[in-house]
Amino acid sequence: MITFALMLNAVNVSVVPQTLVTAGSVYTENTVTVLLEILVVLAISMQIARGYFLRILRKFTLRLAADIWWLLFILLRDASIFLIVFLGVSLFWPGTYQDYPIAVPWQLLAVDFFAIALVIMLIKDTDESPTWNSALTVLVAIGSFLYIVGTVLVTESALALTTLPPTVSASTNNIWGFFNTYFNSINNPTLAIYSFYVCFTILLVAGAVAIGASFRGGIAKRTLAVAPKPVVKQPQAPAQSSAQQQQKK
Repeated sequence: MITFALMLNAVNVSVVPQTLVTAGSVYTENTVTVLLEILVVLAISMQIARGYFLRILRKFTLRLAADIWWLLFILLRDASIFLIVFLGVSLFWPGTYQDYPIAVPWQLLAVDFFAIALVIMLIKDTDESPTWNSALTVLVAIGSFLYIVGTVLVTESALALTTLPPTVSASTNNIWGFFNTYFNSINNPTLAIYSFYVCFTILLVAGAVAIGASFRGGIAKRTLAVAPKPVVKQPQAPAQSSAQQQQKK
C-alpha cells in the first residue's frame, strides 16, 4: 500500500482527467464516423432503390401490405438522412481536429449536402415531383461519395501507411500518403479550420431555411383538383300521344 501511494504521488494527477477526456472524444469520433458511414450507404441505397420499391408496390393486392412496404421505404430513407445530419454535427468541433483524423473538407461537405437534402424534403414533396426527387438523388449521391471517399482515403490512410514498406509510406507520391498529408485534419490544421468556417456557414444557412419553413407551416398545402361531380338529371316522362290522351278521356 505504501508503494502504491508513493506511485500515485509521483504521477501528475492533473494529466489523468485530460487524458480521459481526449480518449473519450477520440472514441466518440471514431464511433460516430463508423456509424455515419453505415447510414450513408443505407441512405444512397434506399434512394437508388426507389424505383424497385415502386415496382414491387404495384404487385401487392392488399392495401395493408402496400402501406407497410411503402412505410418501410420512407422510414429507412428519411430516418437515415436525418440521423446523418443529426450525428454529423459532431464533426463540426474544431477542438477534436487535432485528436482524431477528420477528412477535411470531405466529411464536412458531405454533412452539408445531406443537410440540404433534408431541407428539400422538409419544404418539397419529393415523392410527388420527379424534378425534386432527381435533385434529392443528386444531393444524396454527392454527399455519399464525399463521405465514403474521405473516410476510406483520409481517415484510414494512417493505418494503410503502416502496412506499406517504409520507402513507400514515407513518400507522398502514393494515394494514401497524398490524402494523409493534405486532407488529414491532424497534418493540415490550416485546411481544417478554413473547412470548418465554410462548411459550418453552409450548415447554418440550411438550418435557417429549415427554421423559416417551419414558421411558414412547413410543407405547403396541396390544392387537390377535385373533378366536379356530374349532375344526374331525372329523365323527363315521355310525352303522350294524342291518341292515348283521347283514350283516357
